[in-house]
Amino acid sequence: MGGVGGAAGAAFDPAESACVIIGVDRYANLPPLPGVRNNLKALKAALTDRTIGGMPKRNCRIVSNPRTITGALKPIEEAVRAARDTLIVYYAGHGFLDSRQEGLYLTLPGTEPGKVHSGIPYTWLRSALGTRTPPKRRIIILDCCYSGSVIKGMSAGTMGGTMSTVAATQQASSRLGEALFEGMDSLEGVSYLLTSTPWNVEALAPEGEEHTAFTGEFLRVLREGVPGTAPAPGPAPDPTPESTAAVTAAALPPHDHLSLEVIYREVRRALREKNRPLPQQQAQNGIEKLPFVRNRAARPAPPTEQAGQAGHTGQTGEIGRPGRPGPASSGGSAAGARAGGAPGLPGTALSPAPLAPEAVKARRVRRRALVSVLCVAVVAIAVPAAVWWQSRDGEPSSGACSADVALIGHSDALNGVEYEGAVPVDGLSGLAMSGPSRAWALADNAPGRIFDLGLGTSGVAPPAVRAVHLRTLRPTGGGRFDGEGLVLEKGGGTVLVASEAGPSIRRFRLSDGAETGRVELPRNLVEWAGPENLEALGASPDGRYLYAGMEAPLFRDGKARGRSLLRIQRFKGTPGGAYVPDKQFAYQSAAGLRVSELVATGRDRLLVLETNHAEGQGNAVRVFGADLSRAKDVSRVASLQSEPVDAFAKKWEPVDLVTCPRGGAAAAQPQSNPLLENAEGMALGTVPLASGPYKGRLPLFIVSDNNNSPHQITRVYALAIRTGRTGTGTGTEAGAGGGTQAGVGAEAG
Repeated sequence: MGGVGGAAGAAFDPAESACVIIGVDRYANLPPLPGVRNNLKALKAALTDRTIGGMPKRNCRIVSNPRTITGALKPIEEAVRAARDTLIVYYAGHGFLDSRQEGLYLTLPGTEPGKVHSGIPYTWLRSALGTRTPPKRRIIILDCCYSGSVIKGMSAGTMGGTMSTVAATQQASSRLGEALFEGMDSLEGVSYLLTSTPWNVEALAPEGEEHTAFTGEFLRVLREGVPGTAPAPGPAPDPTPESTAAVTAAALPPHDHLSLEVIYREVRRALREKNRPLPQQQAQNGIEKLPFVRNRAARPAPPTEQAGQAGHTGQTGEIGRPGRPGPASSGGSAAGARAGGAPGLPGTALSPAPLAPEAVKARRVRRRALVSVLCVAVVAIAVPAAVWWQSRDGEPSSGACSADVALIGHSDALNGVEYEGAVPVDGLSGLAMSGPSRAWALADNAPGRIFDLGLGTSGVAPPAVRAVHLRTLRPTGGGRFDGEGLVLEKGGGTVLVASEAGPSIRRFRLSDGAETGRVELPRNLVEWAGPENLEALGASPDGRYLYAGMEAPLFRDGKARGRSLLRIQRFKGTPGGAYVPDKQFAYQSAAGLRVSELVATGRDRLLVLETNHAEGQGNAVRVFGADLSRAKDVSRVASLQSEPVDAFAKKWEPVDLVTCPRGGAAAAQPQSNPLLENAEGMALGTVPLASGPYKGRLPLFIVSDNNNSPHQITRVYALAIRTGRTGTGTGTEAGAGGGTQAGVGAEAG
C-alpha cells in the first residue's frame, strides 16, 4: 500500500499494518452467498499484491464463516495488538437492522431471522478495534444490507427531504449511527468507514457474478486502477458525493497512487451507472485524501494471469453472461437501469458511451429477478432531493404498459395545492372509490384527514383531479394515529382506516369524522409487529370480507432470498357492523419491495401494490395479482420461515410502472422512469370504461404520498386494466420459481 496517513506526510507502512477479512457465505437459516467466499480470497490477494497494496501475507488474515461472536471478533483484537500502523477490517455477509434496538447486526452461519442474539451487534465490532491503543489508523469496510446505518449524519436532513410513516424510527437509527461513529473519535490517529449501501438500502449479490456488487467494483478499481485522477471540469450533473464532495486537484494524491476518496468516487460512479446501491463513506482528519494503494492504471500492465483475473470482473456486460463487453462489471436491479449516470473521471476507459433508451429498457428487463440481497429485514425508505429529470417534447402521455394494463395518464394537479387555501392536500396514502370517478383519499399526516377527490377521467384523456371536499377525522383513545389504508364501507356512511401506529383498524363516520369503533386485531399482528406494520386495507365487493396487509415482516417471519414473508389478515363481518379475525394468509413480496396497498377484486382475489425507494435509484412501483384461495391459513404458524412455497398466495404481475410511457412527467429525484413517484394508495373503479382505446377495461387509480416534502410530488395515476382472465400459474411469482399468469381476475361491476 502506498501510504495511508493521518498527519501530513505520514506514510502507510505495510510491514507494520494488518488486515482482518471476515465473511459468511454459508448459513443454516439464510440464503447462501457464494460471492462472499470469492470476495475474501480476492481482497487478500489485492491487499498483499506488491503492485497494489504490498502488505505481507502473514499480516492479512481471512476469517471465513466464524461460528461464534468470539470467533469473529478475537482475530480483530489480536490484529489491534499486532498492527502498529494501520488496521483494515472488512466484513461481508447478510446484515439486518433490529428496529426495536435500532442497530446494525452482522450475521453468523447460525443466525436466525428475527433473533438479534444470534447476530453480532456492530457496536461490538467497533469496540474490538480498541480506543487508546495502536494502530494509528483504522479502516472499516462493510458489505452488507443497511451498512450505511453506521455512518454519521445519514438522516432525512442530509438527504434533502422528510420521511414517511417511519420517520421517527429512521431518525432514531440515524442518531444511533452518529453515536456509533462519534465513538470512533476517541481513537488515536484517524479512522475511515466505507459501507456498501446507504442506511436504508439492501446490498446486492447478483446471480452469476463472481463477487457481490459493491466488493466486485471495489476489487476492480484496486486491480485495474483509475487512468485519470483529476475531477471532471464544469458543473456536476447531480448533487451526489462524487460531484459535490469531489476533492480538488491540489488535494489529490500523486497519479501513481489512489486515495480512498478516489476509489470511493470511482466505485460509486460505476454502481450508479448500473442502478445499484450506492456506497457511503465517513472519514476523519483527511485520511481519505492520502495515498492508499498503487494505481495500476499508471503502471505497466500486470502479468498475464493477474490481468486475466482483473478482466474477469471488469468485462462482464450483463448479469449471468460473463465475458460480454460492457461498462465496468455487470448488473441491474428490480427497478431497472437508469437512463443516465454520472460521467466518469476524465481520461478513464470505464466511462461508457450512453445507451439508447431501447437498449437501457432491454437490459433492465433481462436483469430483473437475478439478484440476491445481503440482508434479513428492511426498516426504512429514503427521500432524496432536487429536480432530476424533465420530460422531453413529443413523449406520449398514454399507452400500453403491459399486455393487460395501459396508462391513461397522470395528473399533478394536487401537488402543492391547499384545500380552500388553508389545508395542504398532501401525504396521501390511501384511496377508496366512492363513485365512477370519485374517491376518498386518506392523508397520513396529523390530524388524520380524508379528501373527497374528483378524478375526472373517461378513459380517453388524462385525469383532471381536484379536491372537492375535506373531512377531518377525530380518533379517540389517545396515542398516535397514522392512517395508511382506507375502505369506504358499503352504504357510504362510514370508512375503515388502518393505522400503522398502534396498530389498529378504526371506523369513522363520514358525516362528522367521529370514531365509532374498532376492529380487533389478532394478537400476533400486534405483539410481533415492528414500526412498519399495518399498511394496506381492502374489502371484498360485497363487503363481507376485509383484508389487512402488513408492510414489512413480523419479527418472527423475516425474509427469504430478499423477499419479505408477509401476512394478510382476513376478517369476516358486515359493513357498518362487527368484523372478526377469520384467516391469515402468507404472502411473499418481490425482492426489495414492501406492500403499500391492496384491493380486493373478489373473495380472496387481490391486487397488491408493492413499492420501495432507494437513494440514487428512485422508486419501484409494481402491481401484482394474488390468489389466496389455496393459500394455507397461517394464523397459528409461529414463523413463516418454516413454510413451503405452496403455502403462500399465488402471484402474478399485471404491471411494473417502469414500463409505462413517461407521459410527459417530471421527477424530483433520480428515477428509472420519471413517471414514478412514492405510490401509496390504490383503488379499482367500479364501472368499465365506456369509450376510448381501452373501452371495457376497469380504471385503476394510484396516488403517491409526497411525505409532506417539497422535493416529492403528489401524483394521481389513471390506468386501464384488463379484467376477466384468471391466472394459470402455480408459483409465487413469475420469474421466481412460479409460472406466469395473465390478467387480474377482477370482477367488473
